[in-house]
Amino acid sequence: MKGSAAYTCDGQKYSIKPFPVDARKGFGGGDGYGSGFLYGLYQGWEMIDCLEFGSAEASMMVRSNNCSDSLPGPDAVHAFIKEEKEKFGEMIARV
Repeated sequence: MKGSAAYTCDGQKYSIKPFPVDARKGFGGGDGYGSGFLYGLYQGWEMIDCLEFGSAEASMMVRSNNCSDSLPGPDAVHAFIKEEKEKFGEMIARV
């Protein structure tokens, strides 16, 4: 996993690294990323926060054994981000 990037109409580029997890499977990560990213957009968050939330949700999905029933809610994703930053540093996912 290499991370992700977003480009805005005004020429801004945002990039993040993935959260370090042991992936058990590859499927579900894209769906988790997409739903997390869009959730942030609909909440009106900054682009980097949308990327981070999508990355966190994708990481949570690929480390689980299941797919759709493992899709975490917003509170679980926020807790995951907080936990990962406490372990690896405040800006672990941001490039």
